[in-house]
Amino acid sequence: MDFITSEYGDKAEYLFEHDDTAVFRKGNKKKWYAVIMTISKRKLGIDSDDKIDVLNVKLNPNEIALLIDRVSYFPAYHMNKKHWCTIPLDGSLDIDEICYRIGQSYELVKG
Repeated sequence: MDFITSEYGDKAEYLFEHDDTAVFRKGNKKKWYAVIMTISKRKLGIDSDDKIDVLNVKLNPNEIALLIDRVSYFPAYHMNKKHWCTIPLDGSLDIDEICYRIGQSYELVKG
């Protein structure tokens, strides 16, 4: 979250009452490019009720199709699965790649 605020100047917005889901939206257009939330691993198809922090980012649909491996990249939870993917924030991807994906998402909504 600190990276997004320092790199893009956008602050987390909490749009849902009684929820800690952080949404990052681009400037005046208010288009979402990153969503950070805590969900059950079961929502990702993992046989566990443990909670996990995840990041949803918007990516090119062709790239999403190549990335989904159900380890580091999952079909998007609670978003359009064609345009979004979910990245677990559990160390399965290094921070540089996560920041790169946030940058790609930001560029897509920048228009």
